[in-house]
Amino acid sequence: MNIKKNKQEIQLVKDWLKFAKENLLFAHSGMKEDYSPYHTICFLCQGSAEKYLKAFLIWNGWEIKKIHDLKDLLAFCMDFEPRFEDLKEECGLLNEYITAARYPDDLPFENIGADEAREAIEAANKIEESVLQEMSILFEK
Repeated sequence: MNIKKNKQEIQLVKDWLKFAKENLLFAHSGMKEDYSPYHTICFLCQGSAEKYLKAFLIWNGWEIKKIHDLKDLLAFCMDFEPRFEDLKEECGLLNEYITAARYPDDLPFENIGADEAREAIEAANKIEESVLQEMSILFEK
């Protein structure tokens, strides 16, 4: 879909993509051998995925909404691009970390370990890759 965008619209989408990338980069850098804040890594991966999906939606004319549920955002994305259905598993996995990794009393965050963090990073990476592939038109300009 080639929709003519003004500079302000393009910058808004780039800002969302930059913020999403920063979340994911910080999640990657948090994986250390001696100590890693696994719950924070998972939370950042959820946030990154949310921002990537919102960037795609904004690029397609979607009005920004305060939605954090990745499955809901994915459903909106699928209205524009049905191939996003392939991300259902990743969105479901990362949805567990909307609040679970934010507060100690939520889903037992002490149970979030290295395996969960690696899985979250892989899921966020796949969402990043899919969104950027669909939005390649943005980077061609």
